[in-house]
Amino acid sequence: MADNLHTRYMQAAATWRTHRESCAPCRSGQRCPTGDPLYRRLADLQDAYHRRIRSQGGTR
Repeated sequence: MADNLHTRYMQAAATWRTHRESCAPCRSGQRCPTGDPLYRRLADLQDAYHRRIRSQGGTR
């Protein structure tokens, strides 16, 4: 079974990338009202995923 946290992290990354491609403020680093929560979700999931990896000694 796939790692649910990793799956959510990858989905959030894809969602953020898709949004950023069509949003000038987000591309320039000034997140729009729609992009800000997408970016925050990605960052939170990325942090959680990296914490898990570190807690497992760098293995998945």
